[in-house]
Amino acid sequence: MSDFKTVIEGTRASNNLPSGVNWNFYNSYPKFKKAVSSRQNHVLKLISSLLKNQKIPGNIRGKDADHQFELVEEGNDTILDRVTHNIDTLNGSFKNVGISVTPKAFASESTDNTQAANKKRILVHGRNIERPQIKFKIKVDNRPVPFKPLLTSKPNSKVPLDLCLETNEDGIMFYKHPYQLELEEFKVPVEHLKVSTAIKPASLEDTKFVEVYTEEQLNLMVSDLLTVKELAIDLEAHSYRTYQGFTCLMQISTRNADYIIDTLHLRDKLHVLNEIFTNPAVVKVFHGADSDIPWLQRDLGLYIVNMFDTYQAAKILNFSRKGLEFLLKHYCNVDADKKFQLYDWRTRPLSTEAIYYARCDTHYLLYVYDMIKKDLMAMSTNQCNYIELVFQRSTDVCKLRYEVNILGDDSHLSMYKRSKKMFDIQQMYALKHIYAWRDKLARELDESPGYILPNHMLLKISEMLPKESHGILACCSPVPPLVRQCLHEIHYIVKKAREQTFENAEKLNEDKSFSQDVIKHIDVDMISLHDYSKSKEAVGDSLPTLLNDLNKLDDEIEIVYFTPQEITIFQEIKKKSRKHIGLTNIIYKQPYELYLKTVKYNKVLKKSSELKEKISNSNESVNASIPMKCPDKLYLTPQANEIKKISDPSNVKKDIPNTIIREIKLEDQSSSTSSTTQNPSDNSRKNNNFIPHKYEKTDFAKFHNQSKEALLIAKRLQKKKNKTKKNKKPKRLQKTV
Repeated sequence: MSDFKTVIEGTRASNNLPSGVNWNFYNSYPKFKKAVSSRQNHVLKLISSLLKNQKIPGNIRGKDADHQFELVEEGNDTILDRVTHNIDTLNGSFKNVGISVTPKAFASESTDNTQAANKKRILVHGRNIERPQIKFKIKVDNRPVPFKPLLTSKPNSKVPLDLCLETNEDGIMFYKHPYQLELEEFKVPVEHLKVSTAIKPASLEDTKFVEVYTEEQLNLMVSDLLTVKELAIDLEAHSYRTYQGFTCLMQISTRNADYIIDTLHLRDKLHVLNEIFTNPAVVKVFHGADSDIPWLQRDLGLYIVNMFDTYQAAKILNFSRKGLEFLLKHYCNVDADKKFQLYDWRTRPLSTEAIYYARCDTHYLLYVYDMIKKDLMAMSTNQCNYIELVFQRSTDVCKLRYEVNILGDDSHLSMYKRSKKMFDIQQMYALKHIYAWRDKLARELDESPGYILPNHMLLKISEMLPKESHGILACCSPVPPLVRQCLHEIHYIVKKAREQTFENAEKLNEDKSFSQDVIKHIDVDMISLHDYSKSKEAVGDSLPTLLNDLNKLDDEIEIVYFTPQEITIFQEIKKKSRKHIGLTNIIYKQPYELYLKTVKYNKVLKKSSELKEKISNSNESVNASIPMKCPDKLYLTPQANEIKKISDPSNVKKDIPNTIIREIKLEDQSSSTSSTTQNPSDNSRKNNNFIPHKYEKTDFAKFHNQSKEALLIAKRLQKKKNKTKKNKKPKRLQKTV
């Protein structure tokens, strides 16, 4: 508590220091500058000693401010990682793979010689080991496809084996668990719910030990295991030099024997163990089987029915630590030696220390099973049997299915959130694409992503975005071999990331509904007469096409009108005008409607040409008194569908001379008037033949194509034109006034 108060006081004092312009002002005083420099040297000295204590390379006192901050940040990350690892180890959140343990005080086995030998043990890690996956008969498949179970037969089954692809709610395809029904209907045998007397195991030297490397040894072991009702099982796997990982060793212990099985050589032969592992009458004891169950399915095609997980029991008993080391110490008084931590289980032959550790994982586990059942029974009540609860939770673990890792668009975000960094657009682009490049290369070469490029190096490259390839190598210490080989690919991704722009402008969501009454000037030029998407009413399939039958040309088609409110782009708006009236109510007609009229017009022209040919061939004289058919006039009057033919051409008087059509021009009006005065006889002759027309009964709509709206528009434009002429004055007069 006192240390926490000291940290708070130090933080408060640092926040009270001047900053910005005030810092420059205070730093101009020599006494202030001297005091700050002395405290700075003292703090740097303390930080340097702390980094040396944690074995973090780098001299913080000989670097500039930016490098000092980076070194402090790296030191904090390293220290916090170690603290987190130690806390997880104490709580037993995970099982340390490769920890060598030596029993010290169980049945007086340990001696001083064994303890001295344990202190001299060295960490063993195989670097130049031949990759065992090369010799696998079934080649490793790292494609992002659903994992298909390796089962060819299904012993102890209630339903036959059915390996069919299914799809979940998210649309992801998968293969159903082969023993899903058996696990759901599993009921714990009554004999396994009872508490029996705990049987202490014999010493390792007095216990039968069998190494299984061949198929004959495997068959002998299976015959021995068929006679027992309790098994202790554990696995050792390797995941550093492979993408998915593979099981290297399996340990099985009974009350009288310990077996170690080489799963690398017998990888395709161990499916025979399903006869025992899926037998609901045999209890299988594991510790922390959350990873063991998927490993068995992935590599060996083995499934478990009736399992007791001591880790689930430790959770129910609420132990302070739940690891196997704690249980061995608590129940068996066996200390686990952690000096032999990361053993490479691909190594063949196995060392004596590795065999010793592997035997200890399962040799005492059945005794722990007996003792932990007693504690669970003592805590149980009439309403809840905690032994049965552990079996239920262990059965839920058995229902887990192995699934191949599938790379998604947000797969890199989990690593980004754990790093607690703040990246911009360019840094996130680099992180995402380097992460995808690493995953792709790992699948192709069957290497782990951590071997190709560790996470902390990936984050550092994405954060720094070095311009040159040497800067990428500087972010990696030591440089992974595949990073050096594929340096140009990483440099290309970083270069593309630096070219990303910061576009924060949001795109406007355009409204698809188009108003017929109000149209802005910007949208006028974008209106297409062939576009019906902006009309309020759906036109649908009623629109005619060129492929329709021409007999249906007279069908009425709904016309879509676009009425712009104002078009003032090329008009000059006067300041004194109260209201500017543009070209309104402009009616647009569909081009297809005009096309239909041209079809009719072409038909009439064709008929007239045929008539002319007939007349020319017959050499008949044409009577000028009979009016000719005028196709243009017939076309321009949409109400008339046919030409009114003269019924009786014989009624026309032959005495009347041929009429002469004269073209009268405006320039020749004076000459025409003079000619009429000079020849009164001709004028009188015309007046005698002239018959006045009665306009009262005339249908003007028959001779006019313009609608009432078009007439109103013309009148309004004419009024406006007359008004502007009256008010118009020369510019000179306006200036003088």
